[in-house]
Amino acid sequence: MFNWVNIKGIKEFFWPTFFLFSAFILAVFSSMARRNGQFYAAAFLAIIALIFAFVVSVTLVPRLLDGVRLNFLNNLRFFRFTQRGAFFILIVFIIAFATFNTGNNLLILILSFLLASLIVSGIVANLVLFGLKISLNVPEAIHVGQKAVFLITLHNLKKFFPSFALKLKGENKEKGDSEDTDFFVQEKSFPYVRAGEKLRLSLHCEFVRRGIYPVQGFEVRTTFPFGFFWRGRKLDAFGNIVVYPALRDLNGLFFRYPYLQGVEEKNRRGSGSELYNIRHYQSGDNARFVHWKSTAKLARLMIKDFALEEEIPLSLFFSTYLPDRSPSNLEQFERAVSYIASLGHYYRAKGHEFRFSSGEFEVTVNGHKQDYEALMEYLAGVQPTDQVRLDEQQMTGPCILFAAGDLVGLEGISAVDYLQL
Repeated sequence: MFNWVNIKGIKEFFWPTFFLFSAFILAVFSSMARRNGQFYAAAFLAIIALIFAFVVSVTLVPRLLDGVRLNFLNNLRFFRFTQRGAFFILIVFIIAFATFNTGNNLLILILSFLLASLIVSGIVANLVLFGLKISLNVPEAIHVGQKAVFLITLHNLKKFFPSFALKLKGENKEKGDSEDTDFFVQEKSFPYVRAGEKLRLSLHCEFVRRGIYPVQGFEVRTTFPFGFFWRGRKLDAFGNIVVYPALRDLNGLFFRYPYLQGVEEKNRRGSGSELYNIRHYQSGDNARFVHWKSTAKLARLMIKDFALEEEIPLSLFFSTYLPDRSPSNLEQFERAVSYIASLGHYYRAKGHEFRFSSGEFEVTVNGHKQDYEALMEYLAGVQPTDQVRLDEQQMTGPCILFAAGDLVGLEGISAVDYLQL
């Protein structure tokens, strides 16, 4: 079943072929008319044949030349001389100069072998690079400062011919991304990939800045068979690598702002984790909570009581308004994003439900993986803004506001000035 693109391609191929075939038939008829003495008919048919040939040369040939030129430029982008290749070209020029000056048959034979080796080298290298497919497995969560392990799978789709001496490197046109990570700098070697084989290698890299890194393909190169030149081509691979903010230690933040923990210990007995009291054992008490040290001291069973733990459903609000974008304030903004990501990670690990809002993005994380990933993806790409986007009327119930100093102090709202973190 053909789609529109295939039908269009067939039409573009059919009409030039039809005109060329018609020009050939008219040229044959013109030749037959000339032999029979019908010179006017021969001239008329010859003119029509030339017109058909001219139409084909004007419509088809430029497109073919554009395709050839484009392929040539793409291949030339990956073409590099090796030291061995530069020395080989120098030898070829010396022998060619001696051959033209002397006309020696032996030098002509040697020169022909050298030129033939260049042609064979290009053909074999293109055959090695042909029929390759790549796939990339990205880790589930990548945070700044953590080692990420990517799995690169190279599949040789050729049925009979293997690929040799391959070098693979990620391609990205944005220079800043290459400075923030070594993902687009590292090269992986595939010495030998059999026909139809899938070869998998791991790539260990680190990201120093959060963000969304677009993958625009991979560059595969080879010096096979003689090592004279680097030849390569681009393997298409489209997608984004989302790097979450760095995870920070929250103990200092919890010490300054205890309410950020989202759990409050009540001064009465319950099923929490903090010790409330030690009392005498009663019938029906769980033996797991026996306080053995007091039992040994008092010579009777003693039981631990725990404080009642009450969960406070939190709402995290983050104001991206940053009027003064000095380097120090931008650094504090990055710290705030990292702390918010760390809090989200902490709440999710504890099983706490929380809501996040920045005015331009809002999500409620209640255990679903998609909600948590949406929050982290937003934090990976959030940038400071020049206007306030939060609505104070949305700040109801237990909520915490992360904002620059100008917004701190709203009545009835617990606020964290991230410029002072």
